[in-house]
Amino acid sequence: MSTCRQSLISLLASLLLAVCIASAQNARDSRGRDFWLAVPPNDNSNSTTADPPFFALLIATEDAQTTVTVLARRRSGVVDTIIEVIPPSSMWEIRLSNIDRYQLLGVEMANGTSPDGERPNPASLHLTASHDVSIYAVLRASRSSDAWLVLPTDALSNNYLVMSYPSLFRMFQGAVNVFPSQFVVVSTEDSTVVDVVLRPDRSDRSLGRNRSVVLSRGQSYLLQAKVDGVRQDDLTGTSIKSNKPIAVLGGHRRAIAPITLNKSSRDCLVEQIPGVETWGQQIIVPALVPPSDILRSDPSDVPICRVLSANDSTLVTVNSQQPYLLNKGVFWDLPLDKALVLSATKPILAAIIDRSANVDQSSTRTGDPSMLIVPPVEQYMNTYIVGCVGPNASGRPIYRSHYITVIVPTSAAASLRLDGVTNFSVFRSIIGTDYSYASAEVSSGAHRLESDSAFGVFIYGYGPAESYGYTGGMAFERLYNPVIRLKALDAFGTAGRRDTIAVIIDSIDTRNTSFLDGLSSVEFHLRFDATSFVTKQAGELDSTGSFYLMNVSASLQSVRHGDTLALIVGNHTLGIADSSAIEVDSAVWYSADRRPLSIVTKYVPGELRTLDVCETENRQRLFDPRRATPALMRPGFYDIRGAYVGESLDGLAPGVYFRR
Repeated sequence: MSTCRQSLISLLASLLLAVCIASAQNARDSRGRDFWLAVPPNDNSNSTTADPPFFALLIATEDAQTTVTVLARRRSGVVDTIIEVIPPSSMWEIRLSNIDRYQLLGVEMANGTSPDGERPNPASLHLTASHDVSIYAVLRASRSSDAWLVLPTDALSNNYLVMSYPSLFRMFQGAVNVFPSQFVVVSTEDSTVVDVVLRPDRSDRSLGRNRSVVLSRGQSYLLQAKVDGVRQDDLTGTSIKSNKPIAVLGGHRRAIAPITLNKSSRDCLVEQIPGVETWGQQIIVPALVPPSDILRSDPSDVPICRVLSANDSTLVTVNSQQPYLLNKGVFWDLPLDKALVLSATKPILAAIIDRSANVDQSSTRTGDPSMLIVPPVEQYMNTYIVGCVGPNASGRPIYRSHYITVIVPTSAAASLRLDGVTNFSVFRSIIGTDYSYASAEVSSGAHRLESDSAFGVFIYGYGPAESYGYTGGMAFERLYNPVIRLKALDAFGTAGRRDTIAVIIDSIDTRNTSFLDGLSSVEFHLRFDATSFVTKQAGELDSTGSFYLMNVSASLQSVRHGDTLALIVGNHTLGIADSSAIEVDSAVWYSADRRPLSIVTKYVPGELRTLDVCETENRQRLFDPRRATPALMRPGFYDIRGAYVGESLDGLAPGVYFRR
């Protein structure tokens, strides 16, 4: 076998291994080692010294002892460092009792403004871990609490639509207290530009729909709806886009649900919103186990399923009924008195908003609103470690009951295990699907769930006039983004021949064409062996001194199969290898206003090969004398690239030269 053929086989094997490793490393889910979040406003007015408000992180480790570091930045900018060493396969709580240091301050009175609203704020939390962990956050004040799944940094996006609920107000002792719809943005990098387009035409601080702010790494940005005692503004459907990854928390300071029950008890709502590119088209929403002491005011007093559309002209079918048309940012509220099967023609987001308790205003019945993001079927996982919220600082249980509800393929129901045993005794088939759902009452603390097939998990609990709920975990794959494949064309030539390295658009999978709207330019990296192809275009050698790394920019008038994005002109030379790869990667696609677009890029490397190279027994590489012409190949000395250096070596710098 020739040396060239051996090199080519080795190259292909290396590329195949690299693709396999990259696929495993690029899998995105709710487990990770780097997390960003903030503490949104809650109503702490009912808290007491004996029952103070707090914020907690529940950290679930896997099969390794894990060191976790939390940098908790106060509103003042002071950073508190917390380091914990957590045993394997356990749930660990880090509780911040002095919540006023970290919690963003919001509006409290009608026609007021939030002290921290719509300006960069230092307050945030940054958590890093030595091994993969799952993080759940708990925000709790007396009779107002919720919990949420914290998304790792690698699952974050730069394109969001907010999930929230209508604002409220109440008359209390001659004053008008307000409970606005709200969201918080957290920046993970410096120079992050965040653009907001509100669904309503105002916020608590200013009129108009558009906002833009530049955030530094670790800064947060709070926006709350205006509450004037007349309108019930809702921020659901608000668009948030950025030039770098951000975390977005959607929710409500203290909601009543359904809002028609205006004399019921209230609870804060918080969930971290997944990026639009991870939304799904197939979603199963289970019916939650109600509190044991539930008192319904009427048949409509049930939890709500809110469905939000990412695109115009989205048809949503519920339980095989007539489809309902939704446009981008528009939502649809459905009563959740039974399991719902949602099927959409374009990506949607669904959330469960649990009902208010205490319609008789007793404040002793268990339950209240909480918000749970519903993972699409496409984002289910096989294993979860979850946590149910424990007692308060004095040891008094906050919640009287905790539940886990699962959605699992009916064929895999028997394999589902909770804490190592089959604790789900009754499975209910979901009509029109191959799935079933079941619920189990559990204790506070950590629980492990696993099955032979991917399944969905919901965690929730009830206490007097309060509740919490969150998604147990999910994958965050970019499901319906368009996929553009870039290909580096092969470049074959004899030494000395002028040639061009080219990168083209090899194919476009337009599963969601709206993501291509406004596409204007692309930037990517191009690498090739600089000893085998010499060009005058700007580039830099890598650490081996052999490969150019070129940052290539291309303006796009259109995006079509076969479009050329790069042409690098140069000459083939005698380099360190007869055959090597032309690699293209790290593509970022931009709109005309330089906003990154949610486009998945795949790459096909090309081959760079020098033809007609002969080798002597001692591996000295020369032009093939059968192909060389006297003008190109005269007697004398040549360097490793095949360039003629003279008839003698006198005065030449040290190096490797060949004589002909």
